Order: sequence, then C-alpha cells, then structure tokens
Amino acid sequence: MSKRTITVRGSAKVSGAPDWVVISFNLEANNYDYTQCMDQLAHQTESLREELVTVGLEKESLKTSHFDIDTNFEWINQRHVFIGYKATHDLKVEFPFEKEYLNEVLRVLGQTQSQASFSISFKIKDTEPLRQQAIAGAVKNCRDKAQVLADAAGVTLGDLIQIDYSWSEIHIQPRMEVCAMSIESSSPAYDITPEDVDVSDSVTVIWAIK
Repeated sequence: MSKRTITVRGSAKVSGAPDWVVISFNLEANNYDYTQCMDQLAHQTESLREELVTVGLEKESLKTSHFDIDTNFEWINQRHVFIGYKATHDLKVEFPFEKEYLNEVLRVLGQTQSQASFSISFKIKDTEPLRQQAIAGAVKNCRDKAQVLADAAGVTLGDLIQIDYSWSEIHIQPRMEVCAMSIESSSPAYDITPEDVDVSDSVTVIWAIK
C-alpha cells in the first residue's frame, strides 16, 4: 500500500515602501529632412541631459531605453504623401527617493527646453529581503492549511516529504503621469507618497499523514 500524503500549495504577499524613483522621458522630433530631424532630436536629448546636471545628476545617468526613426506620411488627395521623418527617443533616469529632491527635479523639468514628456514610477531597489519574507510566509501558509485539512479529515500530519518551489515575483511600480507644462518654478512642492510595492511567492509542500 502506498504511503498516504497530503499536498498543499501556500502563498504569501509582503509589501514594502519604495526607495527608488524612475523618471521615464519621451522625446520626439519631426522634420522633412532626415539629417535635420536627427540633429533636432540630438539637441533635445543634450538639452535634457544638461538640465538634469543642474540638479546634481550625472550625464551618464540618463539612459536610452528605445530609439526609433521612421518615415512620416499623410493621406492627401487619396494618396499617401511623404511629409518627412519622425524620430523618437525614450530615456530614463533613476535615483533614490527623497521628496524634497524629487520636487527639485520636477521644478527643473517643468521648465525643460527639451520638450520632453515624462512620467514617474517608484520601486524597491533590492527586493531580495522581501522575497525571502514571502517565501517564509508561503511555507507557513502551507503548514497552516495542511493542519486545517488534517484536523478536518481526522488524521495527523507526519513527516514533510517534499517542497516544490518555482521562483516567482510580482513587482508593481506605482506610476504617476506628470504634465511638464503644469509645473512652474514657483509651484508648491508635491506631497508625493508612493504606494507600497508588493512581492508575492508560493510553494507546494507534501506531508505524510497518519
């Protein structure tokens, strides 16, 4: 007769306050001439870099996440007419979250000459401690469920036979959209408090039952 077992899947979720800011930028240039289009975008990018330097960020901290240049057409008189080129440059910069400093950065970006649109997200730079807490919580959740099932079935939990674990993580980045033209140098400070980041994990445990 095969050994009797009980298999239980447990999960847990833990939360932590974000400690890192990610600002994502989008730059766009349009021009009939390819070279001028590229030059315009390069000028906008350099302008953005220089503005970030004024608040203490290194030029190299502004990283490219996507770059694209494509032909641009319009439907005129029932045919597609070439009207030039469209170039886009997506970039991002990251730094530790501190309200006063973030407000200083926002005030500078509110006056940007780069014509960049941007959004802000928040994250936890090192999620490993939270992940370990989630794993421990998932194992405890397994044990609690198994005990409830065993009590209900009138049996006793025996030795732990097997733990199946497949690493998984849910990482939510709270995001806020900001209109650059709505921020002025005299604007009051934003009271920004990002929501917590959630990290979850699960395990499957097999016990013998008596």
